[in-house]
Amino acid sequence: MHQIPIVIASVLKPLKDPRAYYRFAFSLRETNKYNINIIGFSLKKEPEEENIKFHSIFSKNRNDFSRALAGARFFKRLFQIKPKLVIVTTFELLPAAILAKWMLGFALVYDLQENHVLNLSQNKTMSGLKKDLSQAFVSLVESCSNPFIDHYFFAEKVYLKEFPKIKSPTLLPNKYYGPVQDIKPVSFASGKNLRFLLSGTLTEVYGILEGIEWFKSVLAYYPQATLAVIGHVPMQGYYQKLCEATADQRSIQFEGSENPIPYSAILKAYAETDIVLLPYHQIPSISPKIPSKMYESIALGKPCLYQANTEWEDICSVYPAGKAIDFRDLTHSQRHLNDFLKATYFDLEPGDEVLWKSDEAKFLEVVARLTEKV
Repeated sequence: MHQIPIVIASVLKPLKDPRAYYRFAFSLRETNKYNINIIGFSLKKEPEEENIKFHSIFSKNRNDFSRALAGARFFKRLFQIKPKLVIVTTFELLPAAILAKWMLGFALVYDLQENHVLNLSQNKTMSGLKKDLSQAFVSLVESCSNPFIDHYFFAEKVYLKEFPKIKSPTLLPNKYYGPVQDIKPVSFASGKNLRFLLSGTLTEVYGILEGIEWFKSVLAYYPQATLAVIGHVPMQGYYQKLCEATADQRSIQFEGSENPIPYSAILKAYAETDIVLLPYHQIPSISPKIPSKMYESIALGKPCLYQANTEWEDICSVYPAGKAIDFRDLTHSQRHLNDFLKATYFDLEPGDEVLWKSDEAKFLEVVARLTEKV
């Protein structure tokens, strides 16, 4: 049986990124109709898997000058693969994708995972003229690319409001990719030996330092508690701040990396924790979105403490799966934690609503429709 070649491409996302690999590629492979090629970041050569090949086009620090050549490497790979469908997950690959589409005739999907322009304005990674120019450049690339894009995937419901000119996108939230877990009610009878977790991308606006300082403030009352901080730290300056905040802290295990880390390591950290911390800053680029870590926490039966947010509270209160607090209020951190520990979580077992499988059929229908046209 001839398999249809498909490309899923990024620059900074690891080859085994949760969305590209675990959600998209695994779903496509189950149909046995497609030959999947994942293009992205990797420090090492990934071995091929059944119907899945991996192609690295970038392996340096995010600010390395060689990143400017990623588009050219991507363009070359497209001509080698000759795909029928290309799913691009970052704006910087759109120009190369559009040029290759004109020459090869494939269908093009833009998987909009971030509002890049809003992120640049809010996320404190740039300032001054550099930030203004970057916002203008991203906006120009995305707007000029729009006529050549056959379909859009939206990772967040709020993008329906933030990108009103994009018609008929498919909403595919970052829900947990795995199977339904057998989740039992969770209670913390003694409150001893509590294991907390901060994981994923570790940046300033994700409130990682606030989460660390909050944990330190409750150590006086729960001296046997531990905190694991594990993830990708894209900004070198912030990495140093995290090192300083966790130095000489026997109760804190810091495993930060300047490069993306395997998702399997994140899942292992979940398995070894009791409580997940979600201390995100409530800014316009974050507060309307649903963190993938919230879906993961619920699907894996791990209660979470999250920065107060009405929409997040609506999601978590159903089971219940966690409690809202203010991580910046260190004066009352003991009382907030005590209140959290008194409750029972997951009286109602989560179902498919927090799993990728609930949206998988929509994704496969779009892919089938687009590949039939070319």
